[in-house]
Amino acid sequence: MNVKQATVSISDAEWEVMRVVWASNYMTSREIIDTLMAIKDWKEGTIKSLLNRLIQKEAIAKDTSTTPYTYYPTISLVEATQQRSDDLVSQTCTRDRADIIQHLIDTNELSQDDIQNLMDSLQNKLKTAPTSVTCQCPAGQCHCHLH
Repeated sequence: MNVKQATVSISDAEWEVMRVVWASNYMTSREIIDTLMAIKDWKEGTIKSLLNRLIQKEAIAKDTSTTPYTYYPTISLVEATQQRSDDLVSQTCTRDRADIIQHLIDTNELSQDDIQNLMDSLQNKLKTAPTSVTCQCPAGQCHCHLH
């Protein structure tokens, strides 16, 4: 399987399909459809349309050397998740990004190892962090110009 770096925009519905494909790597369309119909109130045609959109976006590929055809991800879950979070953060003022990170930490269950890794990353980042972060927003797109 050839996995490329995620640079594709995946809708929320497409993300649900990707989660199923990521979970098993190689699946037939019937397996994907059956799995999604068991967990979502979607029609078969909707799932087929989502599969076709993901193929067009090159997020999944179809192996036609087998019968029935199998589908597999061409982007990794980790990279797609990182791209999705990077997209969210990039739409926020640099001065407000710590609030998003704090919210994620406060609202998600983390293991002790996860917390230690975060603490280690923050300690390393502290060594080179500026004393303050400059707003990068164009005028009129954030509240910083009011201060």
